[in-house]
Amino acid sequence: GANISGSNGIHFGPDGLLYIASVVGSDITVIDPDSGEEIKRYTAADGVFGPDDVAFASDGSFYWTSILTGEVAGFTPGGERIVAAQLAPGSNPITFSNDDRLFVSHCFLGTNLYELDPSGVAEPRLIADDLGPGCGLNGMDWGPEERLYGPRWFANEVVSYDVDTGERRGEATGFATPAASKFDSQGVLHVLDTATGELIRVEGDEKTVLVSLDPGLDNFAFDENDTPYISSYTDGFIKRVNADGTI
Repeated sequence: GANISGSNGIHFGPDGLLYIASVVGSDITVIDPDSGEEIKRYTAADGVFGPDDVAFASDGSFYWTSILTGEVAGFTPGGERIVAAQLAPGSNPITFSNDDRLFVSHCFLGTNLYELDPSGVAEPRLIADDLGPGCGLNGMDWGPEERLYGPRWFANEVVSYDVDTGERRGEATGFATPAASKFDSQGVLHVLDTATGELIRVEGDEKTVLVSLDPGLDNFAFDENDTPYISSYTDGFIKRVNADGTI
């Protein structure tokens, strides 16, 4: 009954609008984050099928993962649809580095972590195939020290990768089921725990719960003011956590 049939990966575009992927709805909904008004919806008619996550490159193009088909595709700023890769089913989190390198991991239907060519010319490069069982990384982000960060859903931890050497490093542990990890503009790590419904700020060994919502959360994104927006795959909502703690 929600406006969006299960909200999964979310990302702010250069237009200041929030782009919301929905696997169940098989669409990407674009909303005004202040009013909640729906601005546009990308559907199968546009070539969008079962998107699980979405990410933007610096030129304004955006890409998504189709978890059931494995396709990783996008739209250029001019609206041209482009296929970056056809992977096995399970393509889930997606993110860009600061210099527009594209990374995708399998989760739930696979465990691999890849670097992809956004133009689809070069073959996918396997970074890691030992992240299992059950899931590679989930909601990923490019973080400090030029490393790729992501949670291991079934391993209760957040790890980071040197994407060139494949070296993996543990960053934070003690979560129930970490679904996504993102950085604010100050470079502080935040982790969304889907089992507890908590958004947690992580500074060294110190963890601070910023908000507690219903379990079943999927992903989150910070706006330009570091205000977090959180998605739910079970209830389909998008909730904003205001500075005073209200929702």
